[in-house]
Amino acid sequence: MGLTSGSFGTLMFCLAAGGIALVVVLWPLAARPRPLHMLIRVLMVGTSQLLVIVAFLVYLNSYFGFYDSWSQLLGSGTAPIVRVARTTGPVQSLLKVTGAEPAPAPGVPIPKTATQIPVADGHGDLGGGAGSSRQVLAQTGELLVVNITGQHSGIAVFNDFVYLPPQYFQPAYAHARFPVLLALSGYPGSSWSIVSRLKLPGAQESLVHAGKIKPTVIVMMNSAVAMPRDTECTNIPAGLQVETFFAEDVPEAIEHSFRVQSGPGSWAALGYSTGGYCAVKLAMMNPHQFSLAVSLAGYYQALQDHTTGDLYGNNAGYQDENSPDWRLQHLPAPPISVLVASSKIGERTYGGTLRFVTLVKPPMQVYTLYLAQGGHNFGTWGRELPQSLMWLNARLTPALPSAAATSSP
Repeated sequence: MGLTSGSFGTLMFCLAAGGIALVVVLWPLAARPRPLHMLIRVLMVGTSQLLVIVAFLVYLNSYFGFYDSWSQLLGSGTAPIVRVARTTGPVQSLLKVTGAEPAPAPGVPIPKTATQIPVADGHGDLGGGAGSSRQVLAQTGELLVVNITGQHSGIAVFNDFVYLPPQYFQPAYAHARFPVLLALSGYPGSSWSIVSRLKLPGAQESLVHAGKIKPTVIVMMNSAVAMPRDTECTNIPAGLQVETFFAEDVPEAIEHSFRVQSGPGSWAALGYSTGGYCAVKLAMMNPHQFSLAVSLAGYYQALQDHTTGDLYGNNAGYQDENSPDWRLQHLPAPPISVLVASSKIGERTYGGTLRFVTLVKPPMQVYTLYLAQGGHNFGTWGRELPQSLMWLNARLTPALPSAAATSSP
């Protein structure tokens, strides 16, 4: 029974309600003023309260998407971090597709368990699951489950997602290359939360269908590559090179596996909470790769606490270099555009966002999206998402259909 499954949540709430009912029923039987009966009463109350707390935590985890599985929660069986020799075979081997589902229409739940195994179309173009119809995918798009092994960092991650929009499979776009949006989760979190809670693919398709934006390939990943540790998208001295993984390895694997663009105006980064910090930091430190970034309730100072461990080798200067605020105050601003979103009431990162905005200087550009009231949750980020995608659409290089297809009746 999965940690985030509806059946597990229902079971826990039933157990919590049953525990309270048992206390009411059994209390008279343990009402005698004896030490044993007093101990029984304490155990009864404690157990029932514990069940209530656990049920509430299960609900919070399901809503916010902190932990996607038991192994992730317990820190066991998670995606291993490996060191590998530089690959000498086809670059496609750096990205392995392990499952695929046609993506349903916006608003329809996307099945989490992939049942189809995709095959390569050739010419470095993955997509179109075995047994799946390209005619169907041309209407729905496709959600792929992918494993990526870093060519430069040696980091390997498993069970992240790539969304190919319907246009990717349409004849008019057969030779078109698409811009890419790298979407990063918060901490703790999972890449599946971007699909199921933020509903990023569905939000994009709703806007595309309404004619408000152009289609984009979306790569959805957990910002923490070594759960339960929070790695903050940082190249850790004598440790995991996480910035290199996201800024070099992921683009290289995606660009060699799918029909996507490369170069200026091709890639953008978006994230919420820790993912927002990562998106802005990756763009500021790698403007050649990410010319655009969107931060939904992100922060702008490099953190280090019990969840991160020593990320900076006890070097305050290196920690500063990983802080967007510090970089703007002491280094030349990069030629990127950033959209920051927050809520004036209910969002603890609002003050830090205001400070970050005041520090931005040319050639860097900053745009703001402030809600009157919100919170640090998917409901708020979902309200900010449509305007964020439209902002990105105005700046990314769109995929263009063939002239013959657009001129045909």
